[in-house]
Amino acid sequence: MRSRLLTTFALVSVFLAVGAGPVLAEGRPPDPPGPGGTAYVDPEGNPAAGATDGGASTGGGSGGGGGSGESQCHWEVSIEDDLLYPIYDVDTLTTQHSQTGRWLQYWCDGIGVVDVDGFFATPEGGLVDPEALALEALESIGIEGPSIRTSPSADGRLYVRIPTWMWIEQGWWQTYQATAAAGRVTSTVTARPVSTSWSMGDGNSVRCTGPGTPWRPGLADDATDCRHTYHHSSAGASGERYSLQATVTLQVTWTSNVTDGGTLPAITRTSSVEVEVGEIQAIGTD
Repeated sequence: MRSRLLTTFALVSVFLAVGAGPVLAEGRPPDPPGPGGTAYVDPEGNPAAGATDGGASTGGGSGGGGGSGESQCHWEVSIEDDLLYPIYDVDTLTTQHSQTGRWLQYWCDGIGVVDVDGFFATPEGGLVDPEALALEALESIGIEGPSIRTSPSADGRLYVRIPTWMWIEQGWWQTYQATAAAGRVTSTVTARPVSTSWSMGDGNSVRCTGPGTPWRPGLADDATDCRHTYHHSSAGASGERYSLQATVTLQVTWTSNVTDGGTLPAITRTSSVEVEVGEIQAIGTD
């Protein structure tokens, strides 16, 4: 929702939407044309971007010096580029952006600039929130739960007193990125996995600073920080198995072509597998 606006461009100080301005006797003005519209002029009265005069007769307004009779009204461009002449929200001092960068005002002869819904400035194509656009981009990525791998393999059986290595498949542990656009405004979001929390199913948990290290012959146990040694079998657990769960935290940042961007709340993705943990029985021989 737009709140009060101001611009650094002195010639359009009317963008301060404070208090009531001139209004039309006939009510609300017509909606402005869409982006690339053909029905408004620039502040000097010349067609803007190939536009033609969008003059429309309306009843004479009251207030602001409006008289009676017919009054020619039209939408006109007040700001051609809100990157060159920034418009700020008075309350938050954040820059405001339209889909095209242009901002319009409704001008009526004999009245002047007309208050439209409490504002003297109307963003062409609508107001765009770059951060909200970044959230849309994040939703579009569709990051699924991580792919869990263990050694010994979770597809078979894990054993008590034998360290179990855990890791996230490298194909999943990657940087995810997406871009969303609204008119000329674009926002790009980047999600990077940074840590993994493992719930081992036996009441213990392990936190790893990365994806973990895939096991291979010859590696020492201290080659990974993602390992766990079970001390009790899964016999007696639900289904005779433990639920091994991995939750990955991803840090999220965003950038935009109209503002600096920043960070978004971290997100998590979780997967689980059911594992059987057994005991190795020693067999004595004479």
